[in-house]
Amino acid sequence: MGENKKRVLVVDDDAVIRDMGVDILSSDYEVMEAEDGQAGWEKAKSWRPDLVISDLMMPRMHGYELCKLLKGPDGLSGVKVLVASSKPFATDKAQALAAGADDYIVKPFLINDLLEKVRKLLSDGPLPPRAAASPDVTNRSSSLAAPAKPEALQPVYVNFWGTRGSCATSGAKTVRYGGNTPCTEIRIGGVPLIIDCGTGLRELGVKLSQEFAGRPIEGHIFVGHTHWDHIQGFPFFTPLYNPRNTFNVYSLHGANSSLRSIFGESMALDYFPIPLSSLACKLNFIELVGPVDIGVAKISFQHLNHPGVCIGFRIETQGKVITYLSDHEDFGRLGGDSEMSRRYDASIVDFARGSDLLIRDSQYTEEEYATRKGWGHSSYGDVARFAVAAGVKLLALFHHDPSHTDEMMDANVKACRAIIAQAGGKTECFAAWDGQRIDLLKI
Repeated sequence: MGENKKRVLVVDDDAVIRDMGVDILSSDYEVMEAEDGQAGWEKAKSWRPDLVISDLMMPRMHGYELCKLLKGPDGLSGVKVLVASSKPFATDKAQALAAGADDYIVKPFLINDLLEKVRKLLSDGPLPPRAAASPDVTNRSSSLAAPAKPEALQPVYVNFWGTRGSCATSGAKTVRYGGNTPCTEIRIGGVPLIIDCGTGLRELGVKLSQEFAGRPIEGHIFVGHTHWDHIQGFPFFTPLYNPRNTFNVYSLHGANSSLRSIFGESMALDYFPIPLSSLACKLNFIELVGPVDIGVAKISFQHLNHPGVCIGFRIETQGKVITYLSDHEDFGRLGGDSEMSRRYDASIVDFARGSDLLIRDSQYTEEEYATRKGWGHSSYGDVARFAVAAGVKLLALFHHDPSHTDEMMDANVKACRAIIAQAGGKTECFAAWDGQRIDLLKI
């Protein structure tokens, strides 16, 4: 088939999109498909396509990293890359182009728009030579080997150390709900599992140092994304400076650099007096490619709709489920109702389905959302309806807007409860506050 046809590889974890790509392009091109970024990279090395059409939000390897590999020194000479993503944020387009993409198209798209971009990209110059596949030189980190499963049921507490979004706040108007940026601790027996490293991480570090009193700490830190409000507390987390401690930091490979490099750059001397290399603890950076089993809990992740690389987490432990979705903007609200946006929104609902506790970005009122659409956050109403659809038991409103006073938060909780009741849901709702502690086994 098609010695004279140019080759197109469609890389997307959505089977509907892959099938559509094959149907649209196969009359003019030789087309193959791959179900995620890692499979796409392996297929590209062996098959040597002329064009790769890639999604961004994919398991095992996201589209930003695939772009860098394809266009890197060990990639494919002359290959063109078209990113096809449901994320319309200017940040993502800029990062994709910086990673090596030649063009960007937002899903859902018109067939003619896709064909026009494909034809334009493939009209530049002769076909690249079909050289032998280059060796795999990727150095992707996987999860650590899982410790033995605990035999006895252990207590599980959720401790909120930071619940504010975007930037830290202080003052008399935010005393009750607090002003630290995101940091949530899930304590399973003696094991601290920490989600996000906002300014609340500093206070958690003080508490852990006092509690362990010189005994070694082994903790696990999961980072949803590396925007400032989610990593600002990292350099102030005092257990990192104790050589007896071990911390494993989990997230995805960044859009433009490794996870370790991102944290190293955030502690460069222009920004902080102590470099990452001076931290005394044993510090492991683990780039997620799938679920992680840390012995006391199993953690899986889901791509979210927020500028840049952003994921949420589902933690399963002691027969309970906690889902953490910060930051996220519903696809349908942002891009309009379509079969594709409904399918993507349904996948997020399924990820959270049946959670005992859902911690979800709910930053805006409806009035605020009208002027901040496209910023990557949700309204209270969206979150309340989402919780009902997912059948969660307890909803924690989270990532509070810096401008929201305690009185505004009270009103927002009341409004969410009314929406849930009107929808016939049974979900209990509250707004998380700094210092709050929940016994998960009692939910």
